[in-house]
Amino acid sequence: MKGSPRRSSEDLPEATDELKELNKIVMKALEKDAEERYQTIKDMAVDLRKLKRRLEVQAEMERSASPESGGGVLTTASGRAAVTPQELTTARTGGANEIHTTSSLEYLVGEIKHHKRSAALVALVSIVALGGISYGIYKLLNRSKPPLSFQAMRMARLTNTGKASNAAISPDGKYVVHVMEDGGQRSLWMRHIATGSNVQIVQPAGVGYRGITFSPDSNYVYYSVNEKGDNFEGALYQVPVLEGASRRLLVNIGGSITFSPDGKRFAFVRYLGQGGSSLMVANMDGTGEQQLATRKSPNQFRPAVPTWSPDGKTIVCPSRNVTGGVHFELIEVRVEDGSQRVISSQKWQQIGRLAWLSDASGLVMIAQDQSSASPQIWQLSYPGGEARRITNDLNSYGGLSLTADSGALVTVQIEQVSNLWIVPGGEASRARQITSGVGKYDGWRGIVWTPDGKIVYRSSASGTNDVSIIEADGSNPKQLTISARDDGLSVSPDGRYIVFPSDRSGTPVIWRMDIDGSNPKQLTSGGFDFLPQCSPDGQWVVYTRLSDTPTLWKVPIDGGEAVQLTDESFWARSQEVSPDGKQVAFSYREQAPLSWRIAVIPFEGGQPTKIFNIELFISLGSALDTIRWAADGRGLTYIDTRNGVSNLWSQPLDGSSPKQLTDFKTDRIFNFDWSPDGKQLALSRGTLTSDVVLISNFK
Repeated sequence: MKGSPRRSSEDLPEATDELKELNKIVMKALEKDAEERYQTIKDMAVDLRKLKRRLEVQAEMERSASPESGGGVLTTASGRAAVTPQELTTARTGGANEIHTTSSLEYLVGEIKHHKRSAALVALVSIVALGGISYGIYKLLNRSKPPLSFQAMRMARLTNTGKASNAAISPDGKYVVHVMEDGGQRSLWMRHIATGSNVQIVQPAGVGYRGITFSPDSNYVYYSVNEKGDNFEGALYQVPVLEGASRRLLVNIGGSITFSPDGKRFAFVRYLGQGGSSLMVANMDGTGEQQLATRKSPNQFRPAVPTWSPDGKTIVCPSRNVTGGVHFELIEVRVEDGSQRVISSQKWQQIGRLAWLSDASGLVMIAQDQSSASPQIWQLSYPGGEARRITNDLNSYGGLSLTADSGALVTVQIEQVSNLWIVPGGEASRARQITSGVGKYDGWRGIVWTPDGKIVYRSSASGTNDVSIIEADGSNPKQLTISARDDGLSVSPDGRYIVFPSDRSGTPVIWRMDIDGSNPKQLTSGGFDFLPQCSPDGQWVVYTRLSDTPTLWKVPIDGGEAVQLTDESFWARSQEVSPDGKQVAFSYREQAPLSWRIAVIPFEGGQPTKIFNIELFISLGSALDTIRWAADGRGLTYIDTRNGVSNLWSQPLDGSSPKQLTDFKTDRIFNFDWSPDGKQLALSRGTLTSDVVLISNFK
């Protein structure tokens, strides 16, 4: 023993973290000092099982990151690369640089030979587990190495305010423009990457930015904004990069623009009446508009951004498709004749900004596949249409822009933490958090009390947006659905049913299930139905149907014929039935002036009996503009977020001024619900930060 020098796990030749951990376990079992050894066989078995689970997780991560599943760099839970691209490359080349996977195990065997007596004591316990672990490590190091075309991706944060959105990088890679949101006002800022200097190029205003694009020569910034609360029709402006005033070019633009390779024209999406949309082209100064292609509702172009191919022959644009279930796909439109074709068979939950690689070998895009809880950055090969992830983390991403040589991209990284809170009496000082963790979005897309004091909520803890139930003290959480995905949920007043939307049958419709998640029953069909709310008598479910214009409907809770409550003159959503069952409150989009209001209609439907001029803006991170009746039916509660801090306010039905109900000093409220007796609040509450990041070596 005295002649055997101790070697730390760091000395293991070519050791992975898993080999180092195995070494620690063996060395502890063979420790000369009795106090340092495992005190019981059970203690050693616990550590071996933990290591076995790590290897199983590592194997699953590799399967998820294979070319077939669109993976990228393998990362551990801590964010470090479990197997770096350099290691994979070294393993592929063989020869002197090939990984010798037996050396570390040979070392461990040698150590055991020096400690025969102690080894005998642990052999019976560890032989099976150690054999499985060793095989797992062997497979980890000797697995077939798939060819990878990407390097070690690098990500650099360009802003640290947590208030950035919608960014673009200049074609020459020298400048980045982004939107800054502060106090309900949004402004446009220019950053010089080399020096880190920032300058405001468009003053703060109460508008929403829909897209930012640099001109091909990097001298101008084109940006589209929605004005006067309009969420769809916008206006396009041009502003010089260095100094100068903004100039309005055209109106009725749905999102961003994309330039032709010669820089003489740009393309954009325009919404048409009855829910249709067109892909348009225009000259650089906004003149000479031409309709290139049209899609009719519900299969319409998305306004996020079309992208013009490097050869100038085609424009690719995301589009919604309802065939075989609601999904999004990429449509390639020929500039010459406007003909359309789908360029990938993959179905996506959503597709945002996208851009061509400079060599036309593929596209980079913000997208969310069917199994993900949040949008990530993807690369899609062309013309093959194979997809692989560039990012794969718990954040979301919004906006995307490439340099002319595709050497770098800029995006906005959105980090959201939302957990469940209980607030007795609405008093912020008594609020207590009952769930924790990141990447779960607890309650963000739905939260509701049961009659017996439990909380039903939506959570992405499983990786998809599912329905769960939990005690009000945070105990006994239970997932009730698998891949339910869509917005909203409600519990019947008798506590028997949970009502929720799901696209499990292909199209998003309203479903009912028992409170324990059993016996699912489809209640509606033929529409795009969301945001269900049970009536107080438990006989009806009121919901939003998305068609050309969102409308309110109701259907019997046991199924039957649906009844329309509002017509197309209201852009209605976020409905809530009054405690006495006689009225329905909802937010709606007024056409002129373009803004959001709260209206109250009879439960039977018809024109509003009350309208409240409270403008509701769908801000970053808000899935629902939640409206809740007070338990006494005398007011309506809603969320108001100012300077990044959310509180609940009440609008009295008598038309008097709104009153603040909570007094939180930090964090946002994403969703909420009153307990049946009106004495407690359940909140989805947390933080939301968004900053511009620069990504290189992503191809």
